[in-house]
Amino acid sequence: MIITAALPDYGWTQALADLGQISPIATLVGFMLLAIVADLVIPPKRRSGVVAMIAVTGLAYSLGTAVYRWLYADGGPAYSGMATGDSFALFFDVLFASLGILTVAISHSYLQKRGMREGEFHILMLGSIIGMMVLASATSLVTVFLGLELLSIALYIASGFARDDNRSQEAAAKYLLVGGFASAFVLYGMALVYGAAGTTLIPEIAKQVSGTAANNPLLTLGIVLMGVGFAFKVSAAPFHMWTPDVYQGAPIPVTAFMSVGTKAAAFAMIIRVFAGGLPHLAPEWQALLAFVAATSMVVGNLMAITQSSLKRLLAYSGVAQAGYVLIGVIAGGKIGLAAVLYYLFVYMFMNFGAFAVVTLLAGPDGDRDRLSDLSGLYRRNWPMAVLMTIFMLSLAGFPPTVGFFGKLFLFTAGVSAGYTWLVVLALIMSVVSVYYYVRVLVPVWSTTARAEPLRASPSSTLAIALSGVLSVALGLYPTTLLVAAQLGALPFGP
Repeated sequence: MIITAALPDYGWTQALADLGQISPIATLVGFMLLAIVADLVIPPKRRSGVVAMIAVTGLAYSLGTAVYRWLYADGGPAYSGMATGDSFALFFDVLFASLGILTVAISHSYLQKRGMREGEFHILMLGSIIGMMVLASATSLVTVFLGLELLSIALYIASGFARDDNRSQEAAAKYLLVGGFASAFVLYGMALVYGAAGTTLIPEIAKQVSGTAANNPLLTLGIVLMGVGFAFKVSAAPFHMWTPDVYQGAPIPVTAFMSVGTKAAAFAMIIRVFAGGLPHLAPEWQALLAFVAATSMVVGNLMAITQSSLKRLLAYSGVAQAGYVLIGVIAGGKIGLAAVLYYLFVYMFMNFGAFAVVTLLAGPDGDRDRLSDLSGLYRRNWPMAVLMTIFMLSLAGFPPTVGFFGKLFLFTAGVSAGYTWLVVLALIMSVVSVYYYVRVLVPVWSTTARAEPLRASPSSTLAIALSGVLSVALGLYPTTLLVAAQLGALPFGP
């Protein structure tokens, strides 16, 4: 009687409304549980294909749910303000679901060549994507930390998925240790912010600290600690040293997924906590992020020049790219945050596509990610050579690719906000980056290397081709995605 009397007080209408706000996440959780059961009960010969289909179906259904809610539903708080289904969360839901589909597409043939357990791999990816979606939807520091740990734990395991490869085990150990270190910084910073504000709800923190923000040492120290932890998660210098080692040791599909997903999720976390919860302390966290951005651009670009491994080169490239994106975060407002969302979305295609091409080179003995392994790619598979060229030029910022317009929007926002010095540094470092991106293309179009055909599975071909087409199409027609990014930034004001 006590239970049945209490149920109406909770309100089934409110419960369903809350569930609707996080329906893309709830949908994916259901499909992940189904994938776990299927991996347990289906015979081994059919298991991998069935789990892969469940993963793709769940991701497609979650993507469709997010798009539907974007077009027809009103986003708002859920679960007593612990989460939200606003346009910002839905934008990232679409990004993460799309990334998941691309990851499944390129992983199938790779996992078969390496003799890895495909079902477990897809389940780990689903768990990580759910954590990313939770981060984007979180409006409480507690929910932020739960999402952060969910995505991190799944990726710790995935980084060491090549069990017979010492480099993969080393990558997992390093990622676990450094990731735990970063999480400790974030959690300690959150504890200090909670102590100063008396609440973990991000909108309430903004209200509570508005009057005393500048004179509260707890808040200042909390910002510094959280900023350090966030910099670890986005692979920003000087907290980037784990990145090249983990990227090189992890299986290539995991590296491709991490290079985009963890970066986007971490930026969603930064925007939620700093722009949403601590706008009155903007000068403090903007100064911290400006230093991190400048260091990232210099260190990332200069270190990438000396690399002979494509994985490590793209790892340092990712460090530099994090610096570019931080310019938009620092600029803030509708222009700056819309530029951040636009760039993170298009970064998925150009960076993921580059890693996806490298998956085709892998063999039973391991990954082949040296620049010399790309020699004669155009003679072995000329469409992949063309696509690799598009990805490299896009990352370098050549027009009319998406990389050019993404940087243009970020740099314009930086100048508008008064960070001209940071934009000038970014422009100089962008010129430096042209060297190592073009350097990758030299062996691709070499005529002196072997010319054995390089075959790609239909799913990998489709994923890479789609990434290449969108890397150009979204540059030729950037307006639609930019408008969507502006709508995604609306929860953080004009």
